[in-house]
Amino acid sequence: MSKLLKQYENLKKENKDTIYLFRVGIFYNIINQDAKIVNEQLGLKITDLGPNIYKCGFPVNQLEKYKRIFEEKKINYTVINNFSNSSITTNDYLNNIELKKVVNKILEIDFNNTTFQQSFNLLLDIQEKLKNIYK
Repeated sequence: MSKLLKQYENLKKENKDTIYLFRVGIFYNIINQDAKIVNEQLGLKITDLGPNIYKCGFPVNQLEKYKRIFEEKKINYTVINNFSNSSITTNDYLNNIELKKVVNKILEIDFNNTTFQQSFNLLLDIQEKLKNIYK
């Protein structure tokens, strides 16, 4: 977080009126004073990380939604994409969602009322989805 804080402080010196959205892994983090402003304006939950360090944020797949909200509320913002200190990628995140869908589909099966053909078709469908996830 120290590199991020240093970059944030340098950016704020250049333009104190801009909210900076830092991409960190699969999230955009908003820190310190910017986090407080976003918390007040948008209601995003703020987290206290220690003395004078605050953050809030949202998943990367929600960026377009929050861009629209910032623009509607006339909040100046800049997206900073140079931080990715996590080994988890967006694809990992999306694959995890798809895997959960497959698991939920399996959990919904009523084996007492499923024909052999329905079971076979379901297995083919699951296999295809898993191939797409792990290709």
